[in-house]
Amino acid sequence: MTDRMKATARACSNIAFIKYWGKADFDHNIPLNDSVSMTLSDAVTTTTVQWDPELKDDVIYLNSERILDARALRISRYLDRIRDQYYRMGARVASVNSFPAGTGIASSASGFAALATAAFAAFGEESPDETEMTRWARRGSGSACRSVQAGFVEWKGGTDDASSYSEQLCGPGHWDLRDLVVVLSRKPKTISSSEGHKIAVRHPFMAARQEELPARILSLKGALATRDVATFGEIVEHEAMEVQAIMMSGRPSALYLQPDTIRLIHHLRAWRDDEGVPVWFTLDAGPNLHVLCEGDVAFEVRERLTIVAPDAEILENRPGPAARIVDDHLL
Repeated sequence: MTDRMKATARACSNIAFIKYWGKADFDHNIPLNDSVSMTLSDAVTTTTVQWDPELKDDVIYLNSERILDARALRISRYLDRIRDQYYRMGARVASVNSFPAGTGIASSASGFAALATAAFAAFGEESPDETEMTRWARRGSGSACRSVQAGFVEWKGGTDDASSYSEQLCGPGHWDLRDLVVVLSRKPKTISSSEGHKIAVRHPFMAARQEELPARILSLKGALATRDVATFGEIVEHEAMEVQAIMMSGRPSALYLQPDTIRLIHHLRAWRDDEGVPVWFTLDAGPNLHVLCEGDVAFEVRERLTIVAPDAEILENRPGPAARIVDDHLL
């Protein structure tokens, strides 16, 4: 197979400090609120796209296995959006993750950021500019818009397709903040994020949350700008628990926290409150804990984590790079 109309992209996942939970527009993935995240250096998706005018149906591989289920349908429907504006032709797609999917590490974010980047590059024409590329990634998965850019990113939620995009707040070199993802479970979650967003918009707490968020985001951005880790950590941890409370008290209830998650949270808070270790946490829609600290204490925090969670894999991340084209094709 030749490299004609083929491109490969690599994109990192991201962890949201101010969360995206609940949508105003499900078709275009317009969120109820703005969000702020860090691109994760070592949670990576690599995706190859090859357009083929002779191919009637898309052929999609995930982690070297051809898929024919709802995941494949979601990818094909996303490619249809591109085909509707560009060329009507089939595609071969192959994608691999460096981390477990569907467990709260935002695999759809890195996945659709890589897919969008590769799909446009494979046309061999000028790709959309960075802002427009964040919109294209968002159309596949909301949080994917934040994975297009490097470092610390804000997603401007907007009110429609044109006004919903992300922009970089600070580059990767701004702050040596670490995210140590403690993989406590690799089991896919029972309630998907897509379903969770639908449950969230019906929740009676959401109106009060929307009133609080603008001031919270402003405070977080101030702490990020000055690298005030204590203020930053307190805001991020409170935000995580607020969103988990909405998840747990929804109908149906999305109980992502597991006993090991709670046990580890108690350890982190004891280290901070009783021993003065500057460490905080956040979570996404899954049981795996994102442990946050600065680089100068990362080794100590990691050592402590290996003692209290000896069977868990720990994925250490720094502020990561933007989505980019690479040469090592998967097809």
